[in-house]
Amino acid sequence: MKKLFLSICFSLLCWHVNDVEAKATAFDSLEQAQSFQENKQPFTPPAEDNTPSPYDQQAMDDFILDRLKKVAITQLDPKNDPGKPSSFNIQQSDEYIAMMKEKNKSFLEKVYDAAINRISSESPTSRADVQDSQTQFYELKEEQKEEFQAPDFPVVNIELPNKTQVLVPAQEHIPYLSSQIEILPSGLVSFNDEILVVATGKKLKNGLSRVIPKFSTSRDGTTNRINLNLVNVSINGQEIPHKIIEQADEYVIVPQDNYTLEPGVYTYNFQYLIDRQIWQYDDFNEFYWDITGGRWNLIISRAFVSISFPGKEKPLSSLVFLGYPGALTTQGTGFSEGENSIGFASLVPLYIGEGMHILLSFPKESFISPDLNTKINWFLGDFGDIVISSLALLTLLISYLLSWKSISQNRTKGNNYFKKGAPLLRLLYKGVFDKISFGAFLLELYRKNIIDIQKSDNSILLVKKTDNLNSLEKAEKKALNALFNKNDAILALNNTNQLKVKRAFALIEKATQKKLKALSLKLNAGYLLFGLAMLVFAEFAIALLNINFLQALFVLLSSSVMIAFYLWMSKRKFKSSLLSWILKILCWGIIGGTIVVMSAYIHLISALFLACSIYAIFAYCAIFAKRSGLIKSSIQDVINFREYLLRNKENICLGRDFLNQQANIFALDLAEDFISNKNIQEYYKLDIMTEAFAKRKGA
Repeated sequence: MKKLFLSICFSLLCWHVNDVEAKATAFDSLEQAQSFQENKQPFTPPAEDNTPSPYDQQAMDDFILDRLKKVAITQLDPKNDPGKPSSFNIQQSDEYIAMMKEKNKSFLEKVYDAAINRISSESPTSRADVQDSQTQFYELKEEQKEEFQAPDFPVVNIELPNKTQVLVPAQEHIPYLSSQIEILPSGLVSFNDEILVVATGKKLKNGLSRVIPKFSTSRDGTTNRINLNLVNVSINGQEIPHKIIEQADEYVIVPQDNYTLEPGVYTYNFQYLIDRQIWQYDDFNEFYWDITGGRWNLIISRAFVSISFPGKEKPLSSLVFLGYPGALTTQGTGFSEGENSIGFASLVPLYIGEGMHILLSFPKESFISPDLNTKINWFLGDFGDIVISSLALLTLLISYLLSWKSISQNRTKGNNYFKKGAPLLRLLYKGVFDKISFGAFLLELYRKNIIDIQKSDNSILLVKKTDNLNSLEKAEKKALNALFNKNDAILALNNTNQLKVKRAFALIEKATQKKLKALSLKLNAGYLLFGLAMLVFAEFAIALLNINFLQALFVLLSSSVMIAFYLWMSKRKFKSSLLSWILKILCWGIIGGTIVVMSAYIHLISALFLACSIYAIFAYCAIFAKRSGLIKSSIQDVINFREYLLRNKENICLGRDFLNQQANIFALDLAEDFISNKNIQEYYKLDIMTEAFAKRKGA
């Protein structure tokens, strides 16, 4: 009620603006439109102003109520195309209006009555007394007249585009919006929007933003992305840097740096260029635009638009409608026509969400047909992200397939000196971590002179020789501390100490599995970097196609990171299968939501292709990490190393080289091939380890 009342105040205070009635004719065919243009009489303004004097209260009441009766509501048939003039059905029947008035007094009529009562409630004087005292008003001095005419609620003085000074309520609203549109022969459209706003620090705390639709739709339902270029934005004549951001299906022109708009009156000027807003049909071209956009949470008192167009011929048809999408009207609009130009005006306030829609049809001869380069640019604008993302995915698949073929035919030679460690050596050779792997770990501790391995009677003893563990890795230190208590230096490998051995076994097993993953990652690094580089390159190229490069690139990269993280999380397993399934469903739900967010900036198909590329990188890295993948070459290295040990066992058994290779010999099941002799008997422990782990149920 408050917002509608403000609109009524605008109408009362701007009483001197002419009410020019213009009717827009609906055409069912192009021929009707052309015939109408040929026979149409030029527009002439009304002979005289029929607006009553503000001093005549009764005449003012009658005038307002008379205007109310002329309001016609236009219903939009949802079965028809809203872009076609034939889809509008204007109901202007007097019988219909009388019936509705008899049934229930309209809400708008109540508002007008409230406005009238508001003005007349200050004085108990009767209407007759007011009329009799009109002569007194004219006898007042000029300053007394102004004081009397000024309302008793806060107002501000503004200047309309025609330089007229008027008073409007000091409430947050748009007193007027004026848009100058120039349609060029190439189909490029230039906009210059001048918007006067009254700000009170409530809704316009951070200034006024301009919303532009991201897509344009033709009569047959075809949709394309429009190209928007921002030229300039000024406030009260001062240029203020602005930028374009994307939100779902619209562009928003916002300040580049945030600022606080102090209460006051401001004139915003938005200058921008739009391409692909002209639709080309077989016999004519068509331009549609919503002047106000219907996005501001503000009342617009007046809206004006002037359109200049190419060619010498007039538009085949011109339509203007006011109101909400489901209830449009041609009433309350002004129309003017000049050489190569046409103008429309909203003579009634536009409430929150209401738009001012114009639809113009032009002869095709007035425009230049787009060349091949332009069509290619348009194609890239519509489908460029799909092309780039599909090429990226295809390149990944082909490169990975070629890499897999190369891996399958790999013939690498093993190294004679293997530095991976005995437990990892056995994990590569056998594919498992078992008790022999743990025995090989103990032999490595013996080689590093950390422990001694002895046999006493029927017991096998581990003797801790030093507390200097700098040569050990973190996991090896923990395993050693699990075997030996703080004050103990001897451990017997028997059932009494089985729990200690199991703890150390688990620690070494976990550390060895990590080494295998690290080796796999190292081998996969080249392929992983290639996949990531291809993904980032594709997203960089797609971002270049967007109107806001940095914003689009940030969204794409952050979305890719989120998809990758939840893909990794979805592969986590728990002891409870129910918990694992809940995690999978949750992760895939978040991934789906992330794809939807990406589709606000790129096509949904392109977002799916990028998600598939991320999945392909994960999948191929997992495949390459298997024993039949990149690890296959490392396994072959282990087999070659084992053969090397067998070929050179006589030389190895001649001295200390045996001590260095003893853990590897035990890990590769070669203990029976290396017999003790006088050269190596001092540090020969294969027989004890075989007895402890190879022939008994160990850890």
